[in-house]
Amino acid sequence: MSSPRKARCTFCITLAALLAAFAASARACTICIGFPKKSAADFLIESSCVALAREDPGQPFSFAPVEILKGNLDGTKIGLFLDSVTKRILAGDARRTVVLIQPSKGRPWRSLGLASTEYEAIVRRIVLLAPVWQGADGKNRRVEFFLSLFGHEDPLINELAYLEMGRASYAAIKRLSRVVSREQIEPMLRRRQYIQWRSLAILMLAHRGEALDRKYIVESFHTSERFGLTTNLAAWAAASIELNSADAVSFIEDKYFRNPDRRKEELIEVLKAMSLHGTQGRIELREQIVASYAMLLDMHPQMAAQVAADLLTWKRTELTAELARVEAANATLDYAGKNTVRRYLRMAANSTANGQIDDSPR
Repeated sequence: MSSPRKARCTFCITLAALLAAFAASARACTICIGFPKKSAADFLIESSCVALAREDPGQPFSFAPVEILKGNLDGTKIGLFLDSVTKRILAGDARRTVVLIQPSKGRPWRSLGLASTEYEAIVRRIVLLAPVWQGADGKNRRVEFFLSLFGHEDPLINELAYLEMGRASYAAIKRLSRVVSREQIEPMLRRRQYIQWRSLAILMLAHRGEALDRKYIVESFHTSERFGLTTNLAAWAAASIELNSADAVSFIEDKYFRNPDRRKEELIEVLKAMSLHGTQGRIELREQIVASYAMLLDMHPQMAAQVAADLLTWKRTELTAELARVEAANATLDYAGKNTVRRYLRMAANSTANGQIDDSPR
């Protein structure tokens, strides 16, 4: 089989596995959900009106629609300001437009950015395919569409694809890593404007198996630990667990959970990594993770709600005594946190009363 054909077959096989992973689990990766709740694709799909616009010849620094891609104009003034940089670009290229959306009738207009010829074509495709994506196989069709755009040289197109993939389950991210090159991930790792979106790229990097990537991940995690950094800490910690398994869990327990000086913000982030692996990732580490949670509760009882939430999901009852002590001591928890702890204690009591045996992965 020729090399291009072999590569295409590999891509198709992996894509099929990826689509299956998306379909099998609606649970998004808990580390990547820091992404915007709505992407540009969501706005295009959900908005009542989508328009391509240029400068209004009768009113400088304002927009006028030149083509309506979806819906109808309702007379609402486009109150957006056309900045001087975009104005010059539009003046220099009659093919360029700005994508505008109106969420619903009467609502203010919003810009989705200056469109290249390729970006405009993608916008048209999204508007056209949106009804198809509402069907039974719509989720898979949407994934397939955006996967093909991952790593695109146009930043707006690449962002569209990247944010779509950021909603995937951890299993889907693992499969995605097999068909995405290091070069496609690189912009999200290096460019400062993407620092808040870097978590997906970090998780994908952990599945590539390259020695330099492994070194980069571990060193980045250890740097975050030494300096008390929280930006992308959950992703660095999760990637380290993926690579170093039990040793990484022990590192988190020793450096974070046993340290009484750790800030709550840091603990929340490393807990996200532990929770991810206990739920979707390295679930064979769940017993060790639960044991480390006992140390966390001893040193940081204010984290009881997060611990109880995981134990409820995993149906683990080992820390009933520890969480009962936290509740009795009236630890600093908000109303929702106290309710989570109480729900866990009720679950544990019912399990004991019914003689249920914990059959969670160990």
